[in-house]
Amino acid sequence: MEVYVVKVTLVGTKPPIWRRILVPREITLHNLHRTLQTVMGWTNAHLHQFVLPGSKTFGLAQGRGGKIANENGTTLGALLEFPGAKLLYEYDFGDSWRHELVLERVLVGDESFRQMCVAGERQCPPEDSGGPQGYAELLLAFAHEAHPEHQSVREWLGDDVAPGCFELDEINRKLRRGRG
Repeated sequence: MEVYVVKVTLVGTKPPIWRRILVPREITLHNLHRTLQTVMGWTNAHLHQFVLPGSKTFGLAQGRGGKIANENGTTLGALLEFPGAKLLYEYDFGDSWRHELVLERVLVGDESFRQMCVAGERQCPPEDSGGPQGYAELLLAFAHEAHPEHQSVREWLGDDVAPGCFELDEINRKLRRGRG
């Protein structure tokens, strides 16, 4: 079985929010979406799509005049065939969270292989936080007590927000439980 090492970077975040995952070459885009929701920390509350640069768009339903291919029947290996190949994953069309997926390496795994996250940095932005620019503004308000929105942002986010935190073990627990 071929195992893909894929780096997932949330485009437009500074410092960058990213994950490195190991997934089977034959994972469908639909199942990859579920994995990305888990490893990034999203809640699957919004629409999504995959875009192969300069080529096709993949989503849940065929539609829009046949311009969207069905993600259930498409595997990652059919789109990313060699290291360096890229795929765009967009989540929440309002906030436009774009994730660049880059195939870094192809490994050989045995039948016991289970997908996993092996590295990453920073906590995922909360749902509906306004995309990269909105999230940057949210963090600014969260960090500075003198900011006019500080109190409302702290109430919304809660006290357990840690933007620099990355919890690899928790992500992999969720993946093992089938939430990915």
